[in-house]
Amino acid sequence: MSIQRRLEDFLDLIDEILSGEEEISPDRALRPRLRRLLKRMLIQEEIRNSMADVGVEGGQLLEIASGMLEQIAREAPDEYDRFCSALSDYQAALSTARQDAADDTWNRVVPRLAAYGGIAGGVILSIGLLVGGLFDVLGELRFVGGLILLAAALVAIHLRVRKTMTGQRFLFIVTGNWDRKFYISRRQALLSAVVERDLVVPTLRLALNQAREDRLSRRFAVKASPGLGDLHSTLYYVPTPVEREVGELIRQLTGGSIGIAGPRGAGKSSLLRLYCAPRRHASSADICCLVSAPVDYLARDFVLHVFAALCRSVAVKVGRRGRGRLLLGQLFILIVFGIPVNAIFGGMVWFGLHNLSGSSPQHALSPVALVTGGPVVLYFYGACGIIFVKQWSRLRADRRLRRAALRNLARIRYLQTHTESWSGTLKASLGTKLGLGLDGQRSRGVSRTEQPLGYPEIVRLFRVFASMTSAHARRQGGRVVIGIDELDKISSADQGEKFLNEIKSIFGVPGVYFLITVSDDALTAFERRGIRLRDAFDSSFDEILRVELLSYRESRRMLYRRVIGLSEPYVALCHALSGGLARDLIRSARHVIRSATERGKPDEFDSIVRHMVRDDVRRKTGVLSQIEAIRNDTALLHVLHRVKVRYYAEKELSDLLHDVRAAPPKNQRKPDSEADLLRRELIAFLYLSMTLEDVFNEHLDEDRVRSAADDSHGQCLFDRLASARSALGTNTELAWRLTSEARSAWGLDSWDNEAGGNAHRPRGGPFGVQPSPTP
Repeated sequence: MSIQRRLEDFLDLIDEILSGEEEISPDRALRPRLRRLLKRMLIQEEIRNSMADVGVEGGQLLEIASGMLEQIAREAPDEYDRFCSALSDYQAALSTARQDAADDTWNRVVPRLAAYGGIAGGVILSIGLLVGGLFDVLGELRFVGGLILLAAALVAIHLRVRKTMTGQRFLFIVTGNWDRKFYISRRQALLSAVVERDLVVPTLRLALNQAREDRLSRRFAVKASPGLGDLHSTLYYVPTPVEREVGELIRQLTGGSIGIAGPRGAGKSSLLRLYCAPRRHASSADICCLVSAPVDYLARDFVLHVFAALCRSVAVKVGRRGRGRLLLGQLFILIVFGIPVNAIFGGMVWFGLHNLSGSSPQHALSPVALVTGGPVVLYFYGACGIIFVKQWSRLRADRRLRRAALRNLARIRYLQTHTESWSGTLKASLGTKLGLGLDGQRSRGVSRTEQPLGYPEIVRLFRVFASMTSAHARRQGGRVVIGIDELDKISSADQGEKFLNEIKSIFGVPGVYFLITVSDDALTAFERRGIRLRDAFDSSFDEILRVELLSYRESRRMLYRRVIGLSEPYVALCHALSGGLARDLIRSARHVIRSATERGKPDEFDSIVRHMVRDDVRRKTGVLSQIEAIRNDTALLHVLHRVKVRYYAEKELSDLLHDVRAAPPKNQRKPDSEADLLRRELIAFLYLSMTLEDVFNEHLDEDRVRSAADDSHGQCLFDRLASARSALGTNTELAWRLTSEARSAWGLDSWDNEAGGNAHRPRGGPFGVQPSPTP
């Protein structure tokens, strides 16, 4: 902990004592520190340029962002929840201590003794003041009376103060209350997470986007997009319901395995990195590691890989605490609290020892001074010694764990073997009749040979070390979290089930949490438990949660945290093209920005939309033409070739859709053949692409954007388009129906899902009927 941080804590401590609030108040230090972080980030070039473009002053932006301070803290959900829990425990401890002080039975006796002592001290002090000039011995009564009066006043103040919240705060600080120390450490862990993940800049981007007066218009105002460069950063993670469910499960369970299911690109890996990425800040006691499951695997090698990753995380985490930091912390305590204690009570002890022997008038006061100051000095240095011993013991425990981690790392690679041999001979001497000679030789050695451990022994060693690590982390208020990613990438469901069966023996370690990405098939099998025999998924996981597709609100928040100047029509277009997948959402946003900048016409919304949609159509049809299943479908291949040579560049997508539907399939193949499924998927995709061009055009004004984004009565229009896009990969009939519903809601003609079908008029949408495409 740095000197600056300790000084900030000390100032917060003084402010906490002097606050004088009798009610339990929320944390007083978190908001000012977050606000200071906001001020530092305002000088970044991206933020300054965007402020000039939006027309917002630094003070205005600071005030807007200051209203999001709690939002900044919530962007580190795990640390924020644990901070809130620690704060709640601290407040409960304060309230309990104050109530106990008010109900204490000594409250009837001690005040009277303090009053009598104060009266006696006052009388003795008065006598010393009145007659001290006549008799030297009586003059010393001033000192005795003053001490008695001071002691009585301190007792009276203590009795009065301990019944107040301010007094309990002071006593918690002086006595080093565990609840307060734990709450302070959680607050520092939260602030460290905010700084480490750089969560302030995305919040400023969000504030700037919300401050734009034209954010609902079709104006393109992106100047730079550094936030779109990293797909996998947790910096821009948007909290979702499944993230809160994971946090609740971890708090409820004492260890276990949690599966994370969902479609590819939905954000499963980002969720794992949020909980399992190694914590760099020293204030966090969590020990985390993240590994990827191989596609081609051996269970023994993979468990060794997990074992080695955990050992490395432990060695890095506990290796950061050193003697220098421990000594610096003790020195800080001695300087801040030791000076007043030594000056007042240490002075009393010195006075008592200095005048203890001899016949001076102060001799009679020495015992009083020693009895008054000695216990305080002993208590202070005894408390410092206890704190030092505890921290030193913690440092030794860290070192023991680190040595165990390094030893296991070496043992994973090598099995140490000891060899020892002895050889000897007994023979007769040739020089005598009965002569015996004894000749012996003994040798020993230690060698390291690269020999593999057996799989059961590897599992046993892993569980022992993981238990040791979790016990160590739990003593310091932390936990062990191990993430296993990419398990859903194993091609075969049977392979994935077999893999889990072979590695699940490392699960179930008390205090160790495993977060594992799995396929939707695993979630389906888990939810059907009890209906049929238990399978590997049912027996391996305590719970399986699903990462859902992003809603329009979540997509908007994600993009607003990554880029400044992307108005809502562009955000809605990216959301519809991505189908609610976080990974595709960012790719679509990059494509929008690239299309706007390369074409040199950033203000032409229709042109950008047309380029985006047509480029998507060209890529999809280009891939489709290479699939073996339609190589003999000449009519369809001819239409796809026309797309490739830009025959439809100046035509409407409805013309392309009509031509694909009109192309007769060869030999009237079976309806469920692969070629027929691909044809239907292409038709549904073109129908949706045509709808995107019909929705995102010059008619999309601010009122329509506002209405299309309204989800107060259910799924908004932009979410319907994203749902249709997502359904293309699973059920083309469903995708067609969802697209038709979106067209009807927008006031467009919907088409029958059959070859050669005609369009029909909807009964009317909330936006009125727009010009319909040519069927």
